[in-house]
Amino acid sequence: MIEGRIGESGTPVVTLQVMGTGGRTATIAGLFDTGFDGFLCLPISIAVTLGLELTDVSSTKLADGTIIDNELVFAGQGEWDGTVMSVPITLTRSEDALIGTAFLHGYIVQLDYITYTVRIEKAPDLP
Repeated sequence: MIEGRIGESGTPVVTLQVMGTGGRTATIAGLFDTGFDGFLCLPISIAVTLGLELTDVSSTKLADGTIIDNELVFAGQGEWDGTVMSVPITLTRSEDALIGTAFLHGYIVQLDYITYTVRIEKAPDLP
């Protein structure tokens, strides 16, 4: 199970361990963004620290409909619910890391705005 909190702005925040090349790691407090269907979007400063490797270029459509062409995609790893997995990582000029919905397949998410907590747990296997 993954636990997080709801920040002062009302945005869910989850802590995640991210690994780059050469064993470099960072613990990030990322904004859980249900409008982002990727895995991770990291601030440039964190990506540089991790020494991420460029693997692809893609196009992305933002929530406001803007299309960003030639967006750089980097290889990295994220620890999700105790499992380290390889994930594509995009970059942002913002200081906020984003955690996207690609991590959520097979999970149940509970956002509790009374206790300001986030709870993400693996869905039970169905018969």
